[in-house]
Amino acid sequence: MNTIIPPAKIYQYLLIGIILILAWTLWKELSFLFPSFLGAVALYILLKDPMAWLMKQKHMKDWVASVLLMLVTVVILVVPLWFIIKLLIERAQPLIQSPEFFTDIFAKINAYLKDELGLAVLSQDTLQKFSGTLTSFAQKTLSGTLMTVLVLVFMYTFLFFMMVNSRKMEKFIRQNLPFSDVNRQKLLNEVTRMVRSNSITIPTVAFLQGSVALIGYLIFGIREPWLLGVLTAISSMIPVVGAMFVYLPVVIYTLATGSFGPGIGLMIWCFVLVGTVDNVARFMLQKKLANVHPLITILGVILGTKLFGLIGLIFGPLTITLFVALVKIYYNEFGDIGHTGAQGHEGKEPQGQKGTGAQGDASGLTSNK
Repeated sequence: MNTIIPPAKIYQYLLIGIILILAWTLWKELSFLFPSFLGAVALYILLKDPMAWLMKQKHMKDWVASVLLMLVTVVILVVPLWFIIKLLIERAQPLIQSPEFFTDIFAKINAYLKDELGLAVLSQDTLQKFSGTLTSFAQKTLSGTLMTVLVLVFMYTFLFFMMVNSRKMEKFIRQNLPFSDVNRQKLLNEVTRMVRSNSITIPTVAFLQGSVALIGYLIFGIREPWLLGVLTAISSMIPVVGAMFVYLPVVIYTLATGSFGPGIGLMIWCFVLVGTVDNVARFMLQKKLANVHPLITILGVILGTKLFGLIGLIFGPLTITLFVALVKIYYNEFGDIGHTGAQGHEGKEPQGQKGTGAQGDASGLTSNK
């Protein structure tokens, strides 16, 4: 017996195929803008409450409040970033153009460790490869300035339309999340909590560690203190090793060149003060903003930087947190294993309806109870 496929089904499958092909094409050509979108989401969550205050208390129009807050973020974020890029280009470019500079530094570090501690860390071949890799990485980083500008331009473009259309956007998100009202609000609260925590904690800790390290470099007469201070701040975002990735080689190199007093002093300064700033500031900020387990932060940063680049420092931990939250929501929506989906959902739905209605809708993305 021949099976006849209804024309409506053929049309449906054809339409789905066209949609998937177009979606794949759009993603392939525009995926480089995904970090811009994630950055816009992070800034939107941070600026939503101030924007609501400006519109309610100062009676500003939505586009005026949006532009004003975006200008504030430009002063706080983009201007310092521009100075950092300018410093890196001016100070690091001459060093990068001389590959033997890095080879000489690591050769002295390796010789010192071998003579004083008996540690043969790097062979000559490994030393050459490591120096070449570091030089190549630095060159690519500096040459990516144009892409950074492009990412920032599109980030603020996305952010403007998000803020101007915030009510429609949040209403659409709330209506299309396939959860009960209570679980929907829990998920939105979790996103808000994690984004705020990482968006504030990571740059604050980086700034504090870089500043404390800079003071130490200046006190003990280290060459290129401002450049090393910036690099220390950037390296503080690296999982596990953090700022030690920069200040430990600086300490060893200072000792290897015969400056034992400054080397010992800098070692104590960095291990005691820079390390303490990291532990104390991170603990206090995350305790106040979001009580995030350190393992989630470490694994999230590793995951996020591989998936999203620099913005993954924020959205990596968020991805892991969302995974855990969705598992909890699944059990809340559908019950324990062994129960049918319908039975679990029927048992949990009355609880989800306690906080439903206008209260759930009014709280939106930035509710963080």
